[in-house]
Amino acid sequence: MKICVYKPHPLAIKYIKEWEEENNIEVDIIDEVINNDNINRLEHADGVVCTIKNSLEDNIYQKIADYGIKQISITSVGFDQIDLDKAKQSGLIITNTPNYSPESIAEFTIMMILKLLKKDSEIQKDMRKKDFRFSENKLGQTIRGKTIGIYGLGTIGYLVAQGLTGFGVEIISTTPHPKTYSKNIVDFVEFDELLAKSDIITIHSALVKENFHQFDKKAFDKMKDGSFIVNTSRGGLIDTKALLSSIKSGKIHGAALDVYENEANIYGYDKPKYDDKIFDSLLENPKVDMYNHVAYFTKTALENQIKFALDNAVEVIETGDSENRVN
Repeated sequence: MKICVYKPHPLAIKYIKEWEEENNIEVDIIDEVINNDNINRLEHADGVVCTIKNSLEDNIYQKIADYGIKQISITSVGFDQIDLDKAKQSGLIITNTPNYSPESIAEFTIMMILKLLKKDSEIQKDMRKKDFRFSENKLGQTIRGKTIGIYGLGTIGYLVAQGLTGFGVEIISTTPHPKTYSKNIVDFVEFDELLAKSDIITIHSALVKENFHQFDKKAFDKMKDGSFIVNTSRGGLIDTKALLSSIKSGKIHGAALDVYENEANIYGYDKPKYDDKIFDSLLENPKVDMYNHVAYFTKTALENQIKFALDNAVEVIETGDSENRVN
């Protein structure tokens, strides 16, 4: 058996080598995204693993199938860059890695919330300028007594709720599939009620066509005056122009964003060249804490992502299906 891995993170290569030795399966590491110029590397392969940053070219799906391969295993939770219709037409099974390290993202989310409330970015900025005054821009808020709204209560959302229980907050959630075990710490509400009641909303949902720009001007207008929003999920869930407008008006007091809807050619690169005034507006806004899609980035996550993705590929090759199938 042979599996091709396209564009793995350089720090994950040692974990690929470990998996290869442990499973006695050949892995061909290709330091490029899968495209029409390198797809011939699949000629003698049985499976494919991809790190998906950009959408695949339309004809790639059928070309993969033409090599006799039955699946594409992606190393992330989100699969919005995959065209599931084209995959289905080509007979390809798509798998993701939903539980590679939900703790990594949940812990980072809680950190983001606390730093946002405590004006950490303003404090650090002034510290670097040696401005040690107790000025208004550094005047923070306590989390105790606030209502936290969680949009999407999957594994990550639940771990966020679990981690926040000790802070003396009320936790509410809007989610398509409420889990019974969550009811002891979370009250489930409709979306409009989540908007109206939450002091802080944190987003933990997959991005699908139905919830693209779920948080748009209409949603922000329904949120509490002076509330906060946090996103460690997918950038496309937020209409960034509407968010900036709501922050400017004072409706939204602040935001912490680990993702951005047009991040594909920005995050992951050193000094990337881009022309994006909206992104620059986020970076320059003192009420927005920006992170470069780094919430997941731990040793545990890197190892689990690539090893779980390789396991998924083998599962489909050997059984014709996978418990992590998304289509």
